[in-house]
Amino acid sequence: MLFPPSSAVASGPAAEEGSDEQFRAQAEAEVLRRPGVSARRDDLRLFLPVAKGRPVVLDSQRPDPSDPSLPSVDFRLDGLSPDGQFYVVRATLSAGSELLWISRADGTRYEMHGNVNPSPDGRFLVVTHASPGAEFNGVVLWSREDGRLVERYRFQPTPEQTAISFRFMRWRDADTVELAQFAEVDPSTCDLGTLSSTALLSRKAERWILRSASGQRCDR
Repeated sequence: MLFPPSSAVASGPAAEEGSDEQFRAQAEAEVLRRPGVSARRDDLRLFLPVAKGRPVVLDSQRPDPSDPSLPSVDFRLDGLSPDGQFYVVRATLSAGSELLWISRADGTRYEMHGNVNPSPDGRFLVVTHASPGAEFNGVVLWSREDGRLVERYRFQPTPEQTAISFRFMRWRDADTVELAQFAEVDPSTCDLGTLSSTALLSRKAERWILRSASGQRCDR
C-alpha cells in the first residue's frame, strides 16, 4: 500500500478520452489533490520537492505520430513509499514501464522495476519482475540504510539461460522470501510450456542466497 501524497496542482496534459494516458492522469490528479506533499504538475512537467537541493523535475515526452521511432515517456506520481521517505513514480514507456523510487531527502533515484515488497521489520525490500526477453526480468533485494537504499542482491538470467522468471509470494520471516519460480520449456515436456516450483531467497549472515525449495511441476 502507498500513502498518497498531494498538493494543489495544475491539470496535466490533455489525453484521449478513455485512453490509458487519461486513466493515469486522473489517478495522479487524485493523488495530488490530497494534503501532505507539495508535489505539483505543470502540463508535461512533474515537480518533486526534496529536503536538500533543487526539486526533481521529470519531463514527459508525448509520442510523435509522424515518427514512431522517437522515444516517449509518461511520468506519473503514484504516491509515497510506506515509510514516507520516497516518492513513487511510474514511467510508462512506448514498450513497458519502470517504477522509480526517488528520495525525498536528496532526490536520488532508484530503479525498482516492479512493485516493492517490504520485509516484516521494514529493513529490506524485495522486487520481482517477470519479463523474459523484454523488460527487466529477475529479482532484486535492497536494504534501507540511513535514508538510502543499498542493493544487496540481484539475480537476472542471462540470454543463454533457459527463460526463468519469478513472482513474489510472501516473506516467511524477516530474513526469508518465498518466490514462485517459472521456467519456459518445450511444449513436449509440459502442455503449457512452463515448469513451476518454489524458490527461497534467504539471508545467511550478510549474504543472500537464492535456491530452489521444491520439485518442478508442469503447469496445466
